[in-house]
Amino acid sequence: MDPSFVQGLHQLLQQSNVPDTNAVKSATDALQNTYYKNPNCVPALFEILATSSDLAVRQLAAVELRKRLAKSGGKVWAKQSVQVRDGIKAKLLQIISSEQSALVRNGIARVISEIARKELPAGTWPDLLPFLFQAAESQTAAVRQIAIFVFYTILETFVDGENLEQYLPQIMQLFAKSLQDPESIEVRITTVRALGKVAQNLEADASADMAAMQSAVPQMVGVLNQCLEQSHNEGVRQILDVLEEICMLEVPIISNHIAELIDFFLANGANKEHEEDLRLMCLNSLIWTCSYKRSKVQSLGLAKPMIARLMPIAVEEDSEDADEDSPSRLALRVIDGLATELPPSHVFPPLLEQMQAYMSNPDPHHRKAAMMAFGVSVEGCSEYIRPHMNDLWPFVEAGLRDPEVVVRKAACIALGCLCEMLEEECASKHATLLPIIMELVNNPDTQRSACTALDSLLEVMGDDISQYLPAIMERLAGLLETAPIPVKATVTGAIGSAAHASKEGFLPYFNQTMQRIQPFLLLKEEGDEMDLRGITTDTVGTFAEAVGKEAFRPYFNDLMKLAFEGMSLQSPRLRECSFIFFAVMSRVFGEEFNPFLPHVVPKLIESCQQSEHDPVPGAPGDGTVNGIGIPGSSSGAFAEDDDDEYVDIDELNEQFLNVNSAVAIEKEVAADSLGEIFTHTKAGFLPYIQQSVEELVNLLEHFYQGIRKSAVSSLFAFINTLNEMSNPEPWQPGAQVKVPLNAEVQKLVNAVIPAVMEMWESEDDRTAAIEICQSLAECLNKNGPAIIAPQYLDVVCTYTIMILEKRSPPQLDSETPEDENEEASEYESVLISAASDLVGAMANVLGPDFTDPLKQFMPQLMKYYSPGRSMSDRATAVGSLGEIITGMKGAITPFTQDILSLLSRGLSDEEASVRSNAVFASGVLIEHTEADLSAHFGALLNAIMPFFEKKADETDEIKTARDNACGCLSRMIIKKADALPLEQALPILFSSLPLEKDMVEWSPVLHCLMGLIQANNQVATQHIDTILQLFAHVLGTNEETLGGLLRGQCVGFISQLNSQIPDKVSAAGLQQYLV
Repeated sequence: MDPSFVQGLHQLLQQSNVPDTNAVKSATDALQNTYYKNPNCVPALFEILATSSDLAVRQLAAVELRKRLAKSGGKVWAKQSVQVRDGIKAKLLQIISSEQSALVRNGIARVISEIARKELPAGTWPDLLPFLFQAAESQTAAVRQIAIFVFYTILETFVDGENLEQYLPQIMQLFAKSLQDPESIEVRITTVRALGKVAQNLEADASADMAAMQSAVPQMVGVLNQCLEQSHNEGVRQILDVLEEICMLEVPIISNHIAELIDFFLANGANKEHEEDLRLMCLNSLIWTCSYKRSKVQSLGLAKPMIARLMPIAVEEDSEDADEDSPSRLALRVIDGLATELPPSHVFPPLLEQMQAYMSNPDPHHRKAAMMAFGVSVEGCSEYIRPHMNDLWPFVEAGLRDPEVVVRKAACIALGCLCEMLEEECASKHATLLPIIMELVNNPDTQRSACTALDSLLEVMGDDISQYLPAIMERLAGLLETAPIPVKATVTGAIGSAAHASKEGFLPYFNQTMQRIQPFLLLKEEGDEMDLRGITTDTVGTFAEAVGKEAFRPYFNDLMKLAFEGMSLQSPRLRECSFIFFAVMSRVFGEEFNPFLPHVVPKLIESCQQSEHDPVPGAPGDGTVNGIGIPGSSSGAFAEDDDDEYVDIDELNEQFLNVNSAVAIEKEVAADSLGEIFTHTKAGFLPYIQQSVEELVNLLEHFYQGIRKSAVSSLFAFINTLNEMSNPEPWQPGAQVKVPLNAEVQKLVNAVIPAVMEMWESEDDRTAAIEICQSLAECLNKNGPAIIAPQYLDVVCTYTIMILEKRSPPQLDSETPEDENEEASEYESVLISAASDLVGAMANVLGPDFTDPLKQFMPQLMKYYSPGRSMSDRATAVGSLGEIITGMKGAITPFTQDILSLLSRGLSDEEASVRSNAVFASGVLIEHTEADLSAHFGALLNAIMPFFEKKADETDEIKTARDNACGCLSRMIIKKADALPLEQALPILFSSLPLEKDMVEWSPVLHCLMGLIQANNQVATQHIDTILQLFAHVLGTNEETLGGLLRGQCVGFISQLNSQIPDKVSAAGLQQYLV
């Protein structure tokens, strides 16, 4: 080895460690261009590692040597002579034993594992494993720790584990001993980490190794307990990482220990003798345990005891900083996790029991915990809670009126959560809630929290706000002048919600409010000022939608300029608000927004391209996860002489722990805004389509699910908008495309659909999977079968079936549910519902060609209408049948009897929404099937008679069910009038008209009546005055109620009658509609 080469390399490594940017850059360039391209760098780096007296240089030499060895699938190592390779291997085992620095030892261990990756499979390093087994039995703890750490790194390197299989029993035997090392906790911790790598490589059928691994779990938890007792933070973190990784595996290593593991995390999360960071780690572990092992948590019924033990932790006081984690906040987050992961029947009843006890406790922090727990549970349990809200409002009102400030603030937060998920229920309580909240707004102690609650309530109130608006605006306008900046921010948001609810009713307050809040758009200080500027930007956008473009026009250009200025202030939050503002302006001003596109769109694309974290050499900086190579992989991604292509996985993992979430949310909004702006600006956006689509397709692989979801939404919006602009011919149903898409639209579809399908295959986030189903269903219904036919039909069917079978990635945990029909969480029910909507869309665009796929889908859909299923699942099952029948029309005939048997049960379901879907599906089945169902008409009429009974205080669902019953009865009459006693049926129909909620049902109702009169049906002609009054009613309503075609048919019918019975037509006030 040339001594000058080694010396030059040593000097450059030293230079790389000095605190001088220019010196480091110069050294790095020389290393990359001169030394690292020379195969002699491997023995030279090893010599430096073995002999240098400079610890920092030895450490850097170990890191760089590992990188050289990993490059290009190990070709650099293969270029060394056998003599050099054997010399390095022999000496490595010596120097790792004598190295005093733990950091350098770890670096050497990783070099050993990199070489072992090449040499062990080839059988060319026979000394390694005997050396390690011997070292692991050493009398010296440090040597034992080194041996176990090298095993850990080797197990990490051998991804498939095959080459170590023969040694695994011996390794497991060694680990069983080192787990109980009598002297060194480091040996025990490293053993746990190594066992984690063994677990990752275990096959489900490796019964002996599996049994050994399962039996090691309690001991691993024992080591974790020792770390907690010794406040060994790093050890706790490392072992929890291992347990989380094991929890994610499909092999059932940890299954039999879940109850004990949760008990351990709860006990230590509650233990106030531990440092707070340790408690937080244990509580955080409960979140991922419930997520990855939800089936086990559900089958063991653990939610109730968990809630009972989490509530005392939720009582603890929080820090003032709302962004800072604390045990009480984490305990509430675990309850939130339980509510979203488990069926609400497992979570809300025991939580309500605790709430009742805690709300009656004299300690205000107990009452605060009750309010906060209620608030966090709402998102996951909203449908379960909805029917019981009348019983729950007293809790909320008691919290809002509590004598203690801390409870009143918590009640304001709970009310905000309720408003977000249960809009109608909250809006209906405005008369009670608004006076209480306005009283809290007047109290400086609760002002900010009350303004946030007020913001949430006003947003859902709609027309009901008008009676309160003067008093609300007077109070809030005063606070804009006098309140502290954080309160001004919440007040500004509340005024935006008032505008949203009151629409043009806000006009009298618009100009004076703009004068008050425009100065907020000039604020530039970090922190509260920037928050206020951002919220004000959002609020003026809301104003524009409320008052309309003409009233807003005088402010438009100045506000656009301020939004652009805001983007230059290096604040992701402010850029996010500007992007939302641009999207709203495009919605309000449409193509008038086009002149701004050259300034807006490049900024959105630039945002999509930015990085959320410091760059890792060789990895894309934009957050996409494709292109991350495994060191030593044989993929072509690692050019032999290009070190920039090497990706250090350790560095990469470290970087992903330091993601800037504000930037990620900004990118999510940017991606969403691209779709929104194209939708409203149309032709003006065309120059930006290609680059926008390229960026959005890239973001489908982003690690953050919110960005993937927004990218999906926008890409489908692009297809919908571009196809609409092409003035397409109406599509025709069928698996073979009869009406091709415009060439440019097809080109866009070819770019988008394959990328979305690839994303969908592995998408493990429920919200993103829901977005795919919903956006694709909408796109199919708008644009026809050419979106997926014929190439992607099978793929879409396969992925949709997987969701209905609960086998898709976001539904899987490593436990097989004990009952296939077990209750689902509300979030999972939304995914099932989205998938069933997609089935309906496929039926719509394929028509008769959906017959074969439906044979697969039908049993999957029908199983969701079974005892024990939630209301949501039952409504989904029945509702999807209605959509399928409507889409397939006469082709549904072979399935008639199966559908009829399910619908007959659905008509008497306890839930109005299920009954509504069942009566609609019954009607369209009668309309479309070619089977003669007239023999069932009498029984069906009896079954739907209760639908026509009117009662006081009816819910919207009951009114919708009645409208659907009117449609069903009308379809029966159209199909075969003489199969029904019309003298009874028509008065029943008339008693329930006019329709109140589901205006689509006017079509069968009016066609039924027109058909009867045109056929001179004697029973119908007796009711001609009633019929004419109904026509006067519908023709006098908004034109959108009927649609152009049906309205024209009604006008033609009335004009025809006018020639026969002009007096009656005139008496009904219909002459104005005659043609």
